[in-house]
Amino acid sequence: MRDFLNGISLRENSDRTINICVFLLMCFGTAMIASVAVGATKSSIMTVIKAIVKQISFLLASYICIVSANKIITLKRVWRLRAMLLLIFVALMIIPFAFPAIGGSHAWIQLPIGVTFQPSEFGKPLIILFTASAVFAAIRKRKMQESFWKMFSFPLIAYGITLILLVLQKDFGTLMIISGIFYFCLMVPSYPKIQKVQRIATTLLVVGALSAGLLFFVSDIGVNMLKQTPLAHIATRIENMKNPFNDIYGNGYQPANSLYGIADSNIFGKGFGNSSRKYGYLTQADNDYILAVTIEETGIFGLGFILLMYTLIEYRLFYYALRTRDVPKKIILIGTGAYLFMHFALNVGGVGALIPMTGIPLLYISSGGSSILAISLTIGVAQQCISRIREQEMKGEFK
Repeated sequence: MRDFLNGISLRENSDRTINICVFLLMCFGTAMIASVAVGATKSSIMTVIKAIVKQISFLLASYICIVSANKIITLKRVWRLRAMLLLIFVALMIIPFAFPAIGGSHAWIQLPIGVTFQPSEFGKPLIILFTASAVFAAIRKRKMQESFWKMFSFPLIAYGITLILLVLQKDFGTLMIISGIFYFCLMVPSYPKIQKVQRIATTLLVVGALSAGLLFFVSDIGVNMLKQTPLAHIATRIENMKNPFNDIYGNGYQPANSLYGIADSNIFGKGFGNSSRKYGYLTQADNDYILAVTIEETGIFGLGFILLMYTLIEYRLFYYALRTRDVPKKIILIGTGAYLFMHFALNVGGVGALIPMTGIPLLYISSGGSSILAISLTIGVAQQCISRIREQEMKGEFK
């Protein structure tokens, strides 16, 4: 029995704080999805039961992903199998083009059992693993440290292919997340030969962000240009961010009702299950806009709870990243932190109309199996790194 339990549990010395926070977020998210499901039915309780069973199934699968990644995935294996992993990922990314677009994007594989699968979500843990494994290989092959390209050629190729496929899918939210994760991962190593490229990348990022701010947010030049292209829907989202109430019964319907729901919370919330906006006002109430329903029902307490859980996870990830001199482990831990933070920032910002809505889910709170499985794989690998860091500390290897 003990051997069985050990087989379905994480390695010793994994971080309990992260485990507890993830578990509590899962429970809270499942409760909110059940509450939202009530708004999707007028008579049949089976709609609610199906939503709960579906989410619990995803959570069980996510636990299996955490344990499997924690015990099976190693950087040596990733580097050895990198070409095969990239080929499988690209093949999965191409399959959604055979299905009708959902929300204007060809990002989902629609399975016969009524479940959709989004392959692009797995590009997030893959880009972290590809970058960390490249540094892992460079430590053992000194020639790879001679230039930025020699060290990161494979991750750059993988990122370039992923970028092209995401643009073709029109999945720009995921593109932003993967780009952000990749940038943070690339900034971790401090080898002299790559620092010049790192400075150039940071400069380009800052200049690009400032330019985008001036074109799209300070003025309407960029928005008017986008309206004349196939990306007109992005221009609409930017306009909705600037003023969701301009077209309240049209394109601004959901962002406006999101703000109405937040305002109706009266700080302390209406009480669990008492949201009015989930009854047809927010068509993505279980996913993109679940935070609006959460705040409407639980007020500042629900938002504060989610923020606290995320903060604790981030703190523990960066705590261990700063305690180790092992660069590949630093990349995994910081990449995981960037992954969580960007999902949180883009979802909260979109729901509050602080930034354009990107369609990014709030991890462990929003419904969606692909996003939960992908982040769970990443957390499992991060916990493996933490276990090894703590083992090395106990042996006095860092002293």
